[in-house]
Amino acid sequence: MENQYQVIIDKGKCVGCGLCCKDCPHHVLELRDGKAALLSDTCLLCGHCTALCPVAAVTISGYDMSEVKAYDKTGFGIDNDVLLNTIQFRRTIRHYLDKPVERTVIEKIIDAGRWTPTGVNKQKVRYIVVEKSIQLLEAEGLKTFGKLKRLAGVVGKFVKLPFDLSRHKLEPGFFFHGAPVIILIVSKDTVDASLAAMSMELMAEALGLGTLYAGLFTRAVKMNTRIRNKLGLAKKEVVVTGLAIGYSEVKYMRTVPRKKADIAWL
Repeated sequence: MENQYQVIIDKGKCVGCGLCCKDCPHHVLELRDGKAALLSDTCLLCGHCTALCPVAAVTISGYDMSEVKAYDKTGFGIDNDVLLNTIQFRRTIRHYLDKPVERTVIEKIIDAGRWTPTGVNKQKVRYIVVEKSIQLLEAEGLKTFGKLKRLAGVVGKFVKLPFDLSRHKLEPGFFFHGAPVIILIVSKDTVDASLAAMSMELMAEALGLGTLYAGLFTRAVKMNTRIRNKLGLAKKEVVVTGLAIGYSEVKYMRTVPRKKADIAWL
């Protein structure tokens, strides 16, 4: 457990109900003399004890505890039909209005990623917001894909390749389609970053914005040292995915069909 983050139990408030001890995933809490006590420093810092305590006796140092909210059924929860409709209606946007996205809106989208669960509560996901450098990064990415396209034109005559660049015009807009903001989700853990991206996409939808997963650009990042240096990536860091975000120029009128789910019931 990192030194700046410590579970603190207010013995004066603790009523000894034992709920935090029972729910602790790492079993580092127990009742001692009728009060909850921390057994070791292997705590996950997941916050279950903070969330569960009926008298708010548990806090965690190093965090902004003012962000902790008491449950209120009027402000929590999602209507399941509305959520499913939102997911069904969501489209990848490739035409954006020439309209900036407000900083407070960007921060709220990132907050959706920040609050998304991570494996064993690592919280090792970070975000790079690109606005002013979009053209520069896209130009570098186009250089990389230009080389790939030329190589594919030669190799593709002899081997079937997993991708086809011949139909694509490598020109500005190829990666981001004119979106005014790109949020790159960076982590050494692809699952954690992908989960954060999904939460961010839903938040963007809720805020009236359109999104596009910039998967092709993440490939360019892997192959282009200049892009990695510009983004300030550490050696093992990966841009797992990127979200191009902006106000959509097009208006969709309905959802689209999808294949039935392939489900095995065991």
